Amino acid sequence: MTKLGAHLIERIKARGPLNMAEYMDACLLHPTLGYYTTRPVFGAQGDFTTAPEISQMFGEMIGLSLAQAWLDSGAPAAFVLAELGPGRGTLMADILRATNAVPGFTAAAQVHLVEASPRLRDEQAETVPRAMWHDSIDELPELPLFLIANEFFDALPLRQFTRTEDSWSERMVGLSGGALSISAAAPAAYAPLETRLGDTDPGDIVELCPALPGIITEIGRRIDAHGGAALIIDYGHDGHGFGDSLQAVKAHKYAKIFKNLGKQDITAHVNFTSLKEAGKAQNLMASPVVTQAHFLGDLAIGLRAQMLIRKNPEQEMQIAQALNRLIGEDEMGTLFKVLCLHNCEFTPVGFGVE
Repeated sequence: MTKLGAHLIERIKARGPLNMAEYMDACLLHPTLGYYTTRPVFGAQGDFTTAPEISQMFGEMIGLSLAQAWLDSGAPAAFVLAELGPGRGTLMADILRATNAVPGFTAAAQVHLVEASPRLRDEQAETVPRAMWHDSIDELPELPLFLIANEFFDALPLRQFTRTEDSWSERMVGLSGGALSISAAAPAAYAPLETRLGDTDPGDIVELCPALPGIITEIGRRIDAHGGAALIIDYGHDGHGFGDSLQAVKAHKYAKIFKNLGKQDITAHVNFTSLKEAGKAQNLMASPVVTQAHFLGDLAIGLRAQMLIRKNPEQEMQIAQALNRLIGEDEMGTLFKVLCLHNCEFTPVGFGVE
């Protein structure tokens, strides 16, 4: 048993069961025992690989998309270029390198990274030395906002509820035989899920992310007031689905959520419909939700791969393999979705008719 596992067992004994959001928060962000705060998590030496770590092409396409949004917004002379959960800083570094060719963009950009982990901030400082760091999006300057959130929302703690006849029973983390296990709270009405009684059946599990509405509300307020766009890329679904999507990953393989606490990642699928609804509530426009393959293809990532191969013919196989990982149907291409929330001044690129 890990130190975090023992700590949570004692906490539950003293205070009672945790809801799933409390459990995820402890596993990922406990100050001294949490996954993101204590260990390297990205790349071959970590537990998972994100798109920016696969190939520079991903960041280049994102950079060009954001630069086009900036141009279509009138090229404001000063703006916030922000990333939520920037990992090792690889994506932002690639964005800045790719957009150096866009006159005025990098000079106008104030680079801000929203990161909770002190250890990751140290890594990001080496990759993106010009950045400024924040604990929350609320701390960003009041300027036009062009934001990227790549695999950010999937790691936000969520709560799970099981439908009963006419109410909801929250899934909790309790103890059984001294070990962590799923337990159930007493059924009760729950206002945020009132509308889901019409599209679910008894026994269905519905997930809610408590932090999501507040984050999108703040992004929306800023874009509505000052202009800009937010590009969101993650694995998930468009439509109010149901089911237990919680999953753990260790050493690039799926794992059990009650094992290796603090030493493995825990995430869940993102509900893109909830993101769209929260954005529209703040007067934002929402693009269609498209697959990552569609988005990157629309931005001509295939042509970029051909250019790289011509310049580096000895790396043809590696470049082709990276391209397939990003857009392949059995890789990230279909599972990962892309959404742009923006004001009404322009139509974002990358979301053309499939």
